[in-house]
Amino acid sequence: MNQQDTFPQSSAGAGETSAVPLNIAVGVLTYRRVDGIAKLLDVMTRQIRHPARPYHLTMVIVDNDASGSARNTVEGFGQTGAYDLIYVVETNQGIPFARNRALDSAPAGTDLFCFLDDDEWPVDGWLDAMLETREKNRADCVYGPVQPVYPENPPEYFIKARVFERKKNQDGQRINYAASNNVMFDYPLIRSWNLRFEEKMRYTGGTDYLFFNQAIRRGMKVFWADKALVYDIVPASRMTWKWVLQRQYRLGNTFAVSEVLHGNLKRRIYRAAYGATRVVLGLAMLPAILISPYWGMRALTHVLRGAGMVNGILGHAYQEYRPNAALQ
Repeated sequence: MNQQDTFPQSSAGAGETSAVPLNIAVGVLTYRRVDGIAKLLDVMTRQIRHPARPYHLTMVIVDNDASGSARNTVEGFGQTGAYDLIYVVETNQGIPFARNRALDSAPAGTDLFCFLDDDEWPVDGWLDAMLETREKNRADCVYGPVQPVYPENPPEYFIKARVFERKKNQDGQRINYAASNNVMFDYPLIRSWNLRFEEKMRYTGGTDYLFFNQAIRRGMKVFWADKALVYDIVPASRMTWKWVLQRQYRLGNTFAVSEVLHGNLKRRIYRAAYGATRVVLGLAMLPAILISPYWGMRALTHVLRGAGMVNGILGHAYQEYRPNAALQ
């Protein structure tokens, strides 16, 4: 049975303001990563609050471990006074199940919903930067940068190749994508559309790509908040050629699986053609791997993502979170 515990916020230290506070929920999924969730919850107690942009914060922690292994750690932050705290156990294994449970667990009256990962932590001005960008641009959704934090003595080639660096944009720029690792969106708008994370993609990953892609097609306006920085731990286990190459293939494959499930014939044909084009381009660029880590990795990215797209349209779904299994 799924479980939910709520720890109310203390009123101690609450400042008076003439502006009406927004109700913000931050959803975090966790699975046997108690150190990460503890660090994130600690950092969130120090979020800077601008008097012109007041808010009431609720942290929604979804534990995807049926044994509830994060319970004791989470409960330790229940009386900080910085936020309300909701702890939920989602026994259905899989990221989309946990993300949907996070959305469903937001308190009544939630205005804005955010997602962060349990291996991330934001700067102290993160939430206010999100609100500032939303206010300036009348945004439905705000997305921000994620900066990798590497282990000691990381492989030099991967650093030079910028494998783990994310795309960046100009502050306040309107963009046509978002993901769940550093995002804020209009909660009532998403609920009015009845958008859900695709549970058929239980083990493939990429359900956030599909979720936000569907929202943008319906008219959701997304803007970039450059000051809303989040740090992301890159474990040493991911800094291997096997992991890096498999991840590039999976990313391309995810786009295609999304089209198979929710696209039409025209979009599937486009995705297959686009994937094939990327394979050809990548093969042409491949000699660059001998002289430039960055351009060599770009070549491999084109080849692998393109191959993932083509194979995805042909029916293969690579399941990063359940190896050697096929999408049913």
